[in-house]
Amino acid sequence: MAGCWSLLAALLFIHSTTTFKLVCHFSNWSQYTTGLGKFMVEDIDPFLCTHVVYNFAVINHDNKLTGNEWAEKSIYQHLAGLKNRNSELKTLLSVQERSASEPRFSKMVSSAATRQTFIQSTVTFLRAQDFDGLDLDWNNPGNNKYKFTQLCKDLLQAFENESVGTERPRLMLSASLTPKTDVISFDHYEVTELAKILDFISVKTLDLSHGAVTTHHSPLYSNDNATIDFITQYLLDLEIPAEKLLLGFPAYARSYTLSTEASGPGAPVSGPAYPGPFTQEMGFWSHYETCAFLQGASAYWIDSQNVPYAVKNNQWVGFDNQKSYSAKVTYLRNQYLGGAAVWSLDFDDFNGRFCGQGYYPLISHLKAELGRESNNTTTIEPENPKTPKTTSSPHSSISPVRNSSSGIVDPICINNITVEHPDPSLCKDKADGRYQTKQEPPLIYVCALGKAYVTECTTVHSQSATATPGGLLLNLFLTSTWSVTDIDVPGGGSRMTVRERSTVLG
Repeated sequence: MAGCWSLLAALLFIHSTTTFKLVCHFSNWSQYTTGLGKFMVEDIDPFLCTHVVYNFAVINHDNKLTGNEWAEKSIYQHLAGLKNRNSELKTLLSVQERSASEPRFSKMVSSAATRQTFIQSTVTFLRAQDFDGLDLDWNNPGNNKYKFTQLCKDLLQAFENESVGTERPRLMLSASLTPKTDVISFDHYEVTELAKILDFISVKTLDLSHGAVTTHHSPLYSNDNATIDFITQYLLDLEIPAEKLLLGFPAYARSYTLSTEASGPGAPVSGPAYPGPFTQEMGFWSHYETCAFLQGASAYWIDSQNVPYAVKNNQWVGFDNQKSYSAKVTYLRNQYLGGAAVWSLDFDDFNGRFCGQGYYPLISHLKAELGRESNNTTTIEPENPKTPKTTSSPHSSISPVRNSSSGIVDPICINNITVEHPDPSLCKDKADGRYQTKQEPPLIYVCALGKAYVTECTTVHSQSATATPGGLLLNLFLTSTWSVTDIDVPGGGSRMTVRERSTVLG
């Protein structure tokens, strides 16, 4: 797929002019997603974002910056290769805690000596792997917030010294800041001081609310403080330069299992929703998994929050779409913010197989909105109600997203999973695309690189589940009882990339 981007991306994106940053994150674990959800650097459109951030590197026991996994060097090389196709693209490496039980940040910032060890290793590592900068992602420095500020000062000084000494462009320095969600604040950072040092700050205006009722995790407005507007005004009231702030945009949804017949915002829940078939985490769905869910679901728009939600059976999801993205872009324009930060590339419908809206439907729309001429375009003006509408009143209904061409999801099923079909003859001498058999009912399958893939609705093999660091792993099984005859091609299909066989458990 990578080879298809060059001409198309150049025509669509390279000539767009904007002063806004569009910083797109992607995760190192996305390469391990099975089937159609597998995301690789080759899936990145180098013209889509202004900056691409790889999540994540870690701090080792010697207080040095290092990769999270031994095999990541090839990822770094492919990222650097993107800049050969778009010389304007910047790549950054994000450094995070490996786990809450290993407070490596706290240890590293504890003294001037350990900070310098980290800083020198950072300069060496970033230059060796051809990154353009470093993104610091420390969720809660707490009592170490003063040392975190000092770390940023020391990093900037080291970056400037290295640039003068080598006559290379200075390495960029940014931070992704997470607000406290119990009482919305940033008092665990010295935000005002950080803004003087950092090139930009990506504000995580997402995952703002959790609890025993249905709620959208990234609303523009609402009747409490867990909103984009409250967080933005909080930071602007600290006299932080608006152009330093990037508004966070989630490309994923948060979902719940309803516990009563009530299904509007604020309805009681018994817990998180079923895991998505690819991301496999309870209550967390990528945008492409949400698109599959929306087929057959009832979808609504919350006027007072400028975000949508959808309901099917006892499953409830608060998500983002093009309309909510437009409202948020209008807001960041009105606040004169510096742009947007997206979490993350691998959660959007990056291969265009689920939403029926092309590649990267959310992020492509976000880029277009950031790049438009504000005086020549009709926009969605976000409503800012001082007295929000009650959730018991009717909401404006929006049509569910339907994908009549993909044929890869059961619209009634939540736990779809994509697997390789055992019959090797299905895709013999066939181009990549979508096919079906003449038998009744027809078998719909997708050919990719000579292999056939089908999507079926799985059932829970065991009610027990094993918690893992990556989420909740369910034991699933899939019966293989297909009878295939009289294969024909009903239409063609767009090219797709699948790199490994999905695992069938049972």
